Amino acid sequence: MKYILTIISIIILQCCWGPKEFQLMKKEDNNTVPKVLKGTYQITHLETEDISTHNVTITFNNSTKQVSGFSGCNRFFGSYSIEGNTLKFGDLGSTRMMCEENANSVESKFLKTLNKAHVILFRKDGGFSLFNKKELLLNATKPIVFDNSELEYTASSRGFFKQIIINKKTISTSNQIDSKLAIKNCTDDFWQKITENLKNISIETIPNLEAPSKAFLYDGAAFAKLKITHKGKLYESEPFDHGNPPKAIKNLVKEILSISENIE
Repeated sequence: MKYILTIISIIILQCCWGPKEFQLMKKEDNNTVPKVLKGTYQITHLETEDISTHNVTITFNNSTKQVSGFSGCNRFFGSYSIEGNTLKFGDLGSTRMMCEENANSVESKFLKTLNKAHVILFRKDGGFSLFNKKELLLNATKPIVFDNSELEYTASSRGFFKQIIINKKTISTSNQIDSKLAIKNCTDDFWQKITENLKNISIETIPNLEAPSKAFLYDGAAFAKLKITHKGKLYESEPFDHGNPPKAIKNLVKEILSISENIE
């Protein structure tokens, strides 16, 4: 009986939605797709516009059916109701800070989008998409949590050595090969700066990043590497010149070096 109902549901979706929309709406494995809105999500796209750099978030409290978040400029709050694939938001309030025009524009569009939302698709990756009838309104994803991650940066050449190991609790540094690491506490502020940079990186691609220069091959620069351990898996970059990392990890490496200099 369940099989027959599933087939009927698919036929209905195919009749009412075009091929592109059906691909977005078709049900995935019921055992792997989350069915509950819970916790914080990052809004990555409004329709086709990538807004991930604005750090727009939305948090759902499944117990109280309250919603809150950051809309690009202000904090917002309100209520919501959900039944099956139907999601509706109640009246939303917000703080009233003044921001730059670009942030105001994103915020205005985002809040209007929530008011238009009607259909929700739970995705296998833990995120969701919102629709108004067949119109895709936004995509949201579960932020990656890096609380148990560790980063290690090393650079060395003749007469030069630097090693920095950072996790949520400690920052360990050494300026001499085989010397004992100096260990200090990693403050919440330091770790937040690291994780903000990590969010902008696809860590799975780190082993494949191409070095923009390779002066280290003839002692023209110190030999450098970045290692990130996340969820028990090691992601290690190819060697690059100290001071000239691949573009994708440039800001992260800069932050790691800055933090180590601030504590030394």
